[in-house]
Amino acid sequence: MTAPGIATESRGSDARLGRDMSKGPFTFDIMGPIRTALNGAPLPLGGPQQCAVLTLLLIRAGESVPLHEISDLLWQDDPPATAANVIHHHISALRRMLEPDLGRRDAGRWLLRSSVGYRLDVDPGSVDLHVFRGLVERGRDRAARSDWEQAASLYREALTLRRGSVGTGSPQNVASTALFQAAESEYAKAVVEAAQIHHWIGHGHWMLPLLRLTAERYPLDEQLQAALVRALGAAGRQVEALDIYRRIRTTLSEELGIEPGDALRAAQTAVLRQSVRTDATADPEDTTPAPTAAAPHPHPAPAPAPAPAQLPPGLPVFVGRDEELARILALAADASGPVIATMNGMAGIGKTALAVHAAHLLAERFPDGQLFVNLHGFDDSAAALAPADALSCLLECLGLPARNLPSTIPGLTGKYRSLLADRRVLIVLDNARDAQQVQPLLPSAPGCMALVTSRNVLEQLLVTHNAHPVSVPPFSVGEGRVVLERHIGPSRTAGQARAVEAIVESCRGVPIALAVAAARASLNPGRPLESIAGELRTAANSLDAFFSPDPDLDLRRALTCSYRVLDDATARLFRRLGEGADRRVRVEAAAALAGLPVARCRQLLVGMVAESLISEPSPGCFEMHRFVADYALEAEHRVESPAAQVSQADCTGGRAWHRAAPAHRPAHRLAAPSSG
Repeated sequence: MTAPGIATESRGSDARLGRDMSKGPFTFDIMGPIRTALNGAPLPLGGPQQCAVLTLLLIRAGESVPLHEISDLLWQDDPPATAANVIHHHISALRRMLEPDLGRRDAGRWLLRSSVGYRLDVDPGSVDLHVFRGLVERGRDRAARSDWEQAASLYREALTLRRGSVGTGSPQNVASTALFQAAESEYAKAVVEAAQIHHWIGHGHWMLPLLRLTAERYPLDEQLQAALVRALGAAGRQVEALDIYRRIRTTLSEELGIEPGDALRAAQTAVLRQSVRTDATADPEDTTPAPTAAAPHPHPAPAPAPAPAQLPPGLPVFVGRDEELARILALAADASGPVIATMNGMAGIGKTALAVHAAHLLAERFPDGQLFVNLHGFDDSAAALAPADALSCLLECLGLPARNLPSTIPGLTGKYRSLLADRRVLIVLDNARDAQQVQPLLPSAPGCMALVTSRNVLEQLLVTHNAHPVSVPPFSVGEGRVVLERHIGPSRTAGQARAVEAIVESCRGVPIALAVAAARASLNPGRPLESIAGELRTAANSLDAFFSPDPDLDLRRALTCSYRVLDDATARLFRRLGEGADRRVRVEAAAALAGLPVARCRQLLVGMVAESLISEPSPGCFEMHRFVADYALEAEHRVESPAAQVSQADCTGGRAWHRAAPAHRPAHRLAAPSSG
């Protein structure tokens, strides 16, 4: 005998429950922000596209995934000419992640080439989505056998595996594709089935919080909305249940031009007839025989929600930053009030890496949780996160149900600070655009700490929140050398001191440039380091030298995100500075070069300092990093010669994105390269 609406087929077996480690030491979590671990230690995942490829291979674990399916996922109907190379690059990076010691020509054990594409040969039991599916299948099997309590328990266990949307961490256009949405729909279907089982055994109210949350995500799913209406009626909330029904009916009529279907109408009728008055009685409208099992035991009180632990994994190679780390760790010892530390520096300088590394070192001091939010302040793949959205995310992570969220910024901020009042929580706010975006997210209670990263110096926070600035400079030559050696191994650099020095010198102390150089060396183990050094040294432009198909490693793309937030006057001066013969200039010389009054020029230069595009090593003397200067010169040439711009874009893959500049935009606000 089965509860109404519960599927009876069983497609799995009890053996699929849990993580089977017999075929490998990995665990993969994709029902939320993607996480990968080897023997319990987190592994670095790479950029959004690489996360998307890994998620696809994990959804299809053990199956061959054709190359065209990967291409369709990343670019839909508009793949670039370099699509195959980009995919091969991501596959190579994933192989190195899974097997760091794998030789260049070795096939590898886990990520294999098939006749049509690639296969990730890991046990499905190591992937949370497949564990979820196994638990749901077992739950359906138990329901088919009228084992209601065990069925409900299996569904509850399955539903706790979700931490967020499948595909989180992938580009937005990828996360919204049919494949990822189909995986999300499996979860919504399981929520409906679990609600039906719990309703049948008289405990439908247990599912109310989860039903509300899921119904908000899928407002047009009639089965899900019907389950919510029934659960509200069963909990004695007839007025709310009928109000929900009316809203759903209006939504269906206005958006789809249809009336509610049978499931919704039946749920409304049951509530109107008060046939679901309490969870202690079954619905007389249901004609399925009642379970013969003994009455269920009272449900134990839910365990307290675990403290959030959202820090992303730190870099596998973290070098230097001793002074900056010492300052951050010393600040954390201050218990007199909330501690705010801001990390600022130019694009690609390693602010996020420093903040995450420091946060892991500090985590044990904050037993009530560690929160991490990417604010997308300087990001071309996503809009800057609005404070209200960031607060909503933080509050849900702290255990506040979505239905209880206030609707205003002051209300959200007040609730957020109230929840933090008696807790010791560490909050990492990454990639902030400006102080206005950050201020509502800062804690006000002693015992809490916020680490904020931004290319903007966030000067206002120094005044209003007593924030402590931590400037992140380029690496020294010695630190750069250590980074390169640790990335590619001492055996590769042995006897190659001159080539190593030349590569490090070309990277100018910028971690993102060092990562690109190290990746080239790792991908070409047979290529002499001197050859790579020569390629970097002789490139016509330092940014061309460090072009990467991975958008997260492309230096030009990163600098574009800084450049396009400048106002017209500042952008004009910035471009003119790129023409100077020297990267260091006094304010008077800059004013003469740009044809500006000295006072006005100084204002604009100070604005560029605030955006970490230039520095002021001594009063009145300003300096541009080599990479920034090359970008400024490139931007000036684009503005002065539109025809040359198109010509360059057509012949240089690294600059093809110049064509994306909308005609109605000011010339300096060029679109950043696409994530493809």
